[in-house]
Amino acid sequence: MSIDWDSLVLGPAMGIFGDEVIYTPRGGVAVTIPDAVVDDEATELQMGEDGQTSIQKRPLIGIRAAALAAEAQQGDRVKVVKTGKVYVVREPIPDGHGHVLLKVMATA
Repeated sequence: MSIDWDSLVLGPAMGIFGDEVIYTPRGGVAVTIPDAVVDDEATELQMGEDGQTSIQKRPLIGIRAAALAAEAQQGDRVKVVKTGKVYVVREPIPDGHGHVLLKVMATA
């Protein structure tokens, strides 16, 4: 028996913590996602070849894969409704259980 991650875990949790965003695929039609989790200053640890580490604050957005008609792609845009901030997807990272972590960058 498999677990329905979207309806049992992701949907309820993201419904509590999520914010409304407008997701626009490159060359596609915009869709409203009511429960995206937006983190403007997520901590990302990177290790260089010399063993030196650096910590950077970068925005991340978590969405349910079921909210999109197709897979998230680099170059898609996400607008956070409550702040008006617009981001471009740098790297979509699906987790295999129905959640997609979007590494994004702010637009000018």
